[in-house]
Amino acid sequence: MKGVLKQLKVPDRHSRKGENGKLLIVAGSRKYHGAPAFCALGARRFCDLVYFMCAEKSEGTLSQVRQIRETIVVDELPEADTVLYGPGIADAKFPISRLKKYPKKVIDGDGLKRVSKKGLEGTIITPHEGEFRRLFGVPSTPSNVQEFAKECNCTILKKGPTDYISDGERLLKNKNGNAGMTKGGTGDVLSGLTAALFCTNSAFVAAASAAYITTLAGDMLFKENSYAYCASDLAEALPKAYKRAMGRTIMEFANSPL
Repeated sequence: MKGVLKQLKVPDRHSRKGENGKLLIVAGSRKYHGAPAFCALGARRFCDLVYFMCAEKSEGTLSQVRQIRETIVVDELPEADTVLYGPGIADAKFPISRLKKYPKKVIDGDGLKRVSKKGLEGTIITPHEGEFRRLFGVPSTPSNVQEFAKECNCTILKKGPTDYISDGERLLKNKNGNAGMTKGGTGDVLSGLTAALFCTNSAFVAAASAAYITTLAGDMLFKENSYAYCASDLAEALPKAYKRAMGRTIMEFANSPL
């Protein structure tokens, strides 16, 4: 995992707003209000701009998202490096085909019900065991994760007590994390972070780094509070986990000569 973290892009000191990632989140519905907000909380510190488009018009969803001041609510598709599609969309009539112009996609949650194996090329998908079985018809063993990542030309971040991340060529296992991360919204925090990192990194580096940083944040919270933490706490712990995971790399960059 350390080798992957070393590949994670650190913002250039001379960069300008927008050059370190623009993310569009398409999520939420009248049924599920919280998922988009948790996605934005996971993403907002790790890319420059976070846009949000509601998959189904819902004042409940919009009111949740608008509380996150960094999030820009839009009615038309903006220019973005990556789009996160699916969390909390339920039965919303927003097909993924509307997002064809975006080459980088992260598909999570209800979005995984809208796709088939043939439509995954170039994407990151973040299924749990049940979603993996529905999509591929087999259990999410390490070999199956790698096989279908290769067959579908995508990157799979399979969530569970042990995460498996593969782009078809490489396979990583992440055994960090604890049962406190079964709380609602933690998967949305992970997908938000994954999509934010995907803006400026390869799919495999983004997925593996996000899995590691999120579970490290969960383990830091567990050490302090045992199981008594929630998805909002997890999102707030991401910066410290990122700093711990990336500390040496960041310091080397910060102290490099002009």
